[in-house]
Amino acid sequence: MGFLRRAKHDDDMIVDRVTGAFNRRQLDADVAAGLDTSDLSTASLLISVDDFPAYTGRKGIASGDQVLERVSWVIMATVRTTDVVYRHARESFCVLLPATTDDDAVAVASRIRANVERMPLLAESRVTVSVGVATGSGSDLASTIRRADDALASGVASGHNQVHAGEIDPSRSETTSAEPETQRPPTPIELPRTDDMTPPASTPLSPPSI
Repeated sequence: MGFLRRAKHDDDMIVDRVTGAFNRRQLDADVAAGLDTSDLSTASLLISVDDFPAYTGRKGIASGDQVLERVSWVIMATVRTTDVVYRHARESFCVLLPATTDDDAVAVASRIRANVERMPLLAESRVTVSVGVATGSGSDLASTIRRADDALASGVASGHNQVHAGEIDPSRSETTSAEPETQRPPTPIELPRTDDMTPPASTPLSPPSI
């Protein structure tokens, strides 16, 4: 199971240099190619750093880039190796989770939110994230991402530092939403103490196997 990428590219073409996640260009390419997921659902998380423009206004762009790098590190450390993390926009990330049910997607989103909130280097600046969640067919990733984005946009009005679940894809049957036997949400990451922590390096994700 993996992304149907047509060809390999140099890392500097597909990886965001600030966060180490795949860039928006690669996200668009992967969405166009689709996923080989048979009948299993794919979850999409849209993760946005709360009040990021206000933060960069106070601290500057360089400090904002450090926050994005650390948030990306937390996301990548929380999800599975089969999940893929992209930088979606200035202060937002998109995560695609193959073979993931509605409940498991919300559980993963909640762990990301909690891990960002309690990471020492982010907690010192009171950095939090809000997450929009949606699930759907691996062959229609664009629709799933759009519904996750809508859930995030409509949910932030009720407050930040929350997980907002979108409407279930009406085209899915009960069989496609059944939990695979091997599916388990990732365990929370063990976060180091502030005095033991060095800023994470922007190490690119390894593209999933074709």
